[in-house]
Amino acid sequence: MNYLTTVEQFFLSLKDSGLTLSASDYQLIVEWESRNIPVGLVCRAIENSYCYFLEKNNRRNGKTSLVQIQKAIEEEIQQQIYKQ
Repeated sequence: MNYLTTVEQFFLSLKDSGLTLSASDYQLIVEWESRNIPVGLVCRAIENSYCYFLEKNNRRNGKTSLVQIQKAIEEEIQQQIYKQ
């Protein structure tokens, strides 16, 4: 499976809704790949950020996009990169 498909399927299964991502979400994934951020790191950052977003906003699932939680994802990526 390629980078884009892996992240797409991971996020869609995590939020348990939707069949596809927005064009902006796809562009964000392409950017992460071009920055050579490991797909596993991106998925962990998405999961942590998404769970935090749900808790903070008292939601169970729904119309959340990667772009909406991009800042939290980027912060998580940076934390993980500097840990290594």
